[in-house]
Amino acid sequence: MSLISDNFLQEAERKKIKFNGKIVESKSKNRNGDDVIQKQNVLQTALQVAEDKVVPCAVVIHETDQLDYVNYQMTYNRVGFVTDRNELPNILEKVNEFNSMKSGYYHFVVNPDGEIIMRHLGILGKDPVPAVNVFIHGGNILRLLMSELAKLEGVDLSTRLD
Repeated sequence: MSLISDNFLQEAERKKIKFNGKIVESKSKNRNGDDVIQKQNVLQTALQVAEDKVVPCAVVIHETDQLDYVNYQMTYNRVGFVTDRNELPNILEKVNEFNSMKSGYYHFVVNPDGEIIMRHLGILGKDPVPAVNVFIHGGNILRLLMSELAKLEGVDLSTRLD
């Protein structure tokens, strides 16, 4: 595991966040067309956003010791599901309102299968404190906006395992 990932995990643990992690490798090509192996550290946890709602979360960190800064992505999955496609225009309008005025550096997305997720992309260096704070703040944003999502027709916010 890289120093950057180690630092992130240590800071998360210090703030009482437990992640299950694994390194995932994938083949890609560099600019010259040569095969290279890309590694990502996939860190997973769950967040209790309401008494009856748990949201699976993941932080994916580019895994390398050759760079001082790496890309990361934070996702909060299964926030909700679109159950009525006829309501999709209203749902997307609300999601766009969140994205422009309420979710800060997080963005809500409706996947083609109807799953509503919240995600953030960023850059992480050796100091993990800002990124861990962004992860914590994302949970706070999600908790605040769940009540607004609950008012939408055609959205199921129950915790689904499918």
